[in-house]
Amino acid sequence: MADRLRRSSDLGGSMTKRAVSRAVRNARREVAPAQEGDPRLHVRIAEPKAKVLLLPGRFREAAYIKRHVEFVLTRPAEQGEQHVRQNLNAIRRTLDEIGVDHFTIDAEVRRIEAKVRAELWRQVLTPGGDQ
Repeated sequence: MADRLRRSSDLGGSMTKRAVSRAVRNARREVAPAQEGDPRLHVRIAEPKAKVLLLPGRFREAAYIKRHVEFVLTRPAEQGEQHVRQNLNAIRRTLDEIGVDHFTIDAEVRRIEAKVRAELWRQVLTPGGDQ
């Protein structure tokens, strides 16, 4: 009886080994780089056909510009300028990631920078907040 149990467990082990081996082989085939026109490759990545248009949003609103400038003015001049540059670069990266074309990104970053610089000078020249 013990002999019989040993043999059945050996068979089960070898069956498990074959099943695992088959699964590994199939997985390797699936993740291997597919050749051009490979029928196993069912997923095709299409180029985006939609154009992302910018609408007035959080990057351009006056409250955002004012908050940003108030923070910049609490810093020394060099740190403030560095903060403005880093913030503009972050906006540029964000717009690029969402798919806005480069011409529109450049125009938008220039617009934001102009608004930030105008608000900086307004707050520096009229520290009392006169509008």
